[in-house]
Amino acid sequence: MKLLREPLLHFMLIGAAIYLLYGVFAEPVPEADDKTIVVSAGEIEWMQTAWQKRWNRPPTTEELTGLIQQYVRETVLYREALTMGLNQHDQVIRRRLAQKLEFLAKDLVALTPPTEDELQVYFAEHKDRYQDPTRYTFTQVFIDPDKRGDATLADAEKIKATLIAKGDAIEDPGALVDDFMLQNYYPEKDQIEIQKYFGSGFFESLVELSPGQWHGPVLSGYGVHLVYVSSISEPPPPVFAEVRERVTQDWKTDRSEELNEQFYANLRDSYTIVIEEPEADKVAAAQEPAQ
Repeated sequence: MKLLREPLLHFMLIGAAIYLLYGVFAEPVPEADDKTIVVSAGEIEWMQTAWQKRWNRPPTTEELTGLIQQYVRETVLYREALTMGLNQHDQVIRRRLAQKLEFLAKDLVALTPPTEDELQVYFAEHKDRYQDPTRYTFTQVFIDPDKRGDATLADAEKIKATLIAKGDAIEDPGALVDDFMLQNYYPEKDQIEIQKYFGSGFFESLVELSPGQWHGPVLSGYGVHLVYVSSISEPPPPVFAEVRERVTQDWKTDRSEELNEQFYANLRDSYTIVIEEPEADKVAAAQEPAQ
């Protein structure tokens, strides 16, 4: 079983599978006088299967004929494009073919199921991924700098003093301040939600505030706020048994990416890479703005 987990074995299997598939399915580059197009029974079956999956029914005779003619049309144009060399120096085609090989390699990575020990170790190393976020319940009121100008901060201090003095007796803190597009009360909001509403600067200030009293001025992209933090809910540490499915999926994803990168590194090592320096005058000419 240990042998089945060796990366080298995975690379050998991937390489063998890729070249096997290439030998079976790859269409040879047509010669200049190759004017024969064979629509094989296997290709027609593939068309029928693809149609069935998309439309939940087999194609009619007319529809199948249309699929075959479309295949012939694409093949004619494809072969003529290859004959004309239109695939050369095309970044889109290069990138697409590279992606297809990467996808194929990922699909062919036959990962053995992780052991319980491997999952436990992975969970311990990435426990922060599975930690529920801290949640804040708070009230904010807005002092509008566009309306109050230079008096904004002084007004904020006066309003804060009033809020502190009134304490629980005040029913609507927003009545003391300026109109604002967002609500005043936010129950059980996490970092992402708070940043979405008020920005990262506001959140960084919020986490420093102690619950049970008014604070401010606290700044955001909107202007100036006074903030009352009612409670901070710290979630318990994650429990492996409760997130085991997520851990397993994450382990598989990370392991697949790791093997894919190692697969590429092995392929790259079989090449001699030569990177030529462009001529200085050509680089300068390319950097000059168009007239």
